Amino acid sequence: MKEMEKQKLGSEPISKLLLKMSVPMILAMVINGMYYLADAIFVGWGVGSEALGGLAVIFPLQMLAIAIGMAIGTGTASIESIELGNQRKDKAAKTINTSVIFSLILGILLPLILIIFKKKIIYFFGATENIYPHAEGYYTYIVYGFVFIFLSFLEVNIIKAEGNAKLAASGMFLGAFLNVILDAIFIFVFHMGTAGAALATVIARIITTLYLMRYYLSGRSIINLKKYPWTFEGKIMKRILALGTGVFFNQIGFFLLAIAMNISLRYYGTGLDISVYGVFSRIYVFVTMPFLGLAQGIQPIIGYNFGAEKFQRILETLKKAIIFSILMGVVLFVFMVFFPEGVLGLFTKESLIIQKGIIPLQISMLITPLIGIQILTYFFFLAINQPFKALFVSVSRQTIFTLLLVIILPLFMGKLGIWVAYPVADILSVGIACLLLNKETKQMKQYQMKQQLAFASGLENWNIPTTFSGGGACT
Repeated sequence: MKEMEKQKLGSEPISKLLLKMSVPMILAMVINGMYYLADAIFVGWGVGSEALGGLAVIFPLQMLAIAIGMAIGTGTASIESIELGNQRKDKAAKTINTSVIFSLILGILLPLILIIFKKKIIYFFGATENIYPHAEGYYTYIVYGFVFIFLSFLEVNIIKAEGNAKLAASGMFLGAFLNVILDAIFIFVFHMGTAGAALATVIARIITTLYLMRYYLSGRSIINLKKYPWTFEGKIMKRILALGTGVFFNQIGFFLLAIAMNISLRYYGTGLDISVYGVFSRIYVFVTMPFLGLAQGIQPIIGYNFGAEKFQRILETLKKAIIFSILMGVVLFVFMVFFPEGVLGLFTKESLIIQKGIIPLQISMLITPLIGIQILTYFFFLAINQPFKALFVSVSRQTIFTLLLVIILPLFMGKLGIWVAYPVADILSVGIACLLLNKETKQMKQYQMKQQLAFASGLENWNIPTTFSGGGACT
């Protein structure tokens, strides 16, 4: 995106800007969700229920890779947006270079460790003897693709931070499309089972990484990385990780929750229940994708205007995004709660799995219309450079409430308690998000009034605070 396009983040009407930035990211995240759905759909129809159990067992490992990739990507994008808003391209470039180097190093070293302890990890994640071969096939291929998962998430986020949501979305579209095509080939033509599903995902990520890399190598980006030295700066990386900690722990919540779910279902249920979770876990993550797309779309708008001290634009963006998220949530709620057989039937033809999955799906999705508020609140705090509040909001849903309730409620309610944990945790986490968001936006409004008075009085030395002590968006 050219310089004039970047400046539109601070001047274009919010409704138009919100559609331009968020709709491509929503569509991209929905398509990106096919990474989660495609493997389960093709494995369910092409291999069988035990293979779905294998995917459920390896699901925590996928969440670990995604947690790292999203943490690096969102942390880097947050700094980039603020630096671009402050007209400091050199610092934005140093941030990107540091994150790329870190992603390469970690993406090479971590798989080596995971392969050494492969068998122990798979059984720890909840595998049974029948499920293990399917889990092992997926595990072996997916870990070698970690470096490309990290880089693809990083590229999508830093390109989006420039305001080029369309390119970021096109990269995600490409990867998801290739994943679907390759899944069909490797599973139905070459009969590679779960190993073929993993290989399809890895190849799709590689091509996505190379496709998006062309944007910077061609010189079309705002930041010409060729002009800046490729060096690793520890201080910058610490800041990236601090800002990405919230999304990391949110995704790690999925990681820990998936392990707890597999172990709990193995204890309170059967291998078939684990297979049901193999389908449910994909649906559960997919449902969050539109909200993540919306939140990622508003992040550069809020970050840029925060750096430019345009607080009214921030508040307007947040209000309209919350309304949009509730509308999306209602649509998803209708599909998941009123048509569960149709949703589950996309993944398997086995009627027993469909019947056993109806009640869990309906119960877990009861609060879907409101969960977008919690996700938007996290990205709001991230964009205004408040990583610790972002972290708390992020971990409240998965890592704190859902995980604890999945462990506690079955002690009193049996297997049903595992699924009841989801809506109860959603209510608690959304409530906390609203309290923090109302306080923060209220303070921002007060600061805006003081800022206007200062300008009216002719004061020129007016500096933005790094944080607000407080901040009515949910009212």
